[in-house]
Amino acid sequence: LNIKEQLAAITVPEVTPDKGILDWLFGTKPPAPKAPAEWTIMVFSSAKNDLEPYLLKDLNEMEIVGSTAKLNIVAEVGRIEGYDSSDGDWTGVRRYLITKDTDTATMGSKRLEDLGMSDMGDYKTLAAFGKWAKLKYPAKKYMLIVSNHGSGWEKGLRVPLLSKGISYDEQSGNHINTPQLALALKEIGKVDVFSTDACLMQMAEVDFEIMDYADYIVGSEETEPADGYTYNTFLGPVAAKPAM
Repeated sequence: LNIKEQLAAITVPEVTPDKGILDWLFGTKPPAPKAPAEWTIMVFSSAKNDLEPYLLKDLNEMEIVGSTAKLNIVAEVGRIEGYDSSDGDWTGVRRYLITKDTDTATMGSKRLEDLGMSDMGDYKTLAAFGKWAKLKYPAKKYMLIVSNHGSGWEKGLRVPLLSKGISYDEQSGNHINTPQLALALKEIGKVDVFSTDACLMQMAEVDFEIMDYADYIVGSEETEPADGYTYNTFLGPVAAKPAM
């Protein structure tokens, strides 16, 4: 090649003109991390049984309040065929960030993940949800709610030992028994409030298993009505005064 051809073959890297020399040498400064919310409330709701219409109602009650900059409301909910055909009659297990919505019949919240037909009667599924929620939605305080049928630790001999627990998944035939509930919470890490929106879970035998993983335990000693908690009633004050 002659001199002219050699010069034409040389490539010079382009420098973005609006960057300073330090940015060009060391890269753009990363944005400051987002400040954690005051609360992240995690709801694990297995509607894979005859509670499906009531648990869908619960989600719409959560949307009356919705998440804010200081309050994250996240839910993992599962459905199967046969009990309720509302809201598109979808099936499977999904994760949602609950956002404010005035439609009390249909969910408007953003679906974050579709997990297929995962087993909500497996304590590892609960543990995975809690760890995911803490990672994606960090906060100063955490509340974990498990919503489904509950049988605590029955003292009679009506049913075998293994039937005692919570989060019954009719498709898999599994549920989370009381010692497994402790294993799930151990994996998730400590929460400020652990709550069961279920029957018969506020027992000394249950609390003893999980006492190292929650500062406060909320539940019912008795049976609950099918629609359980009225979520907007307690989420409203938390959204209004998130530092509580």
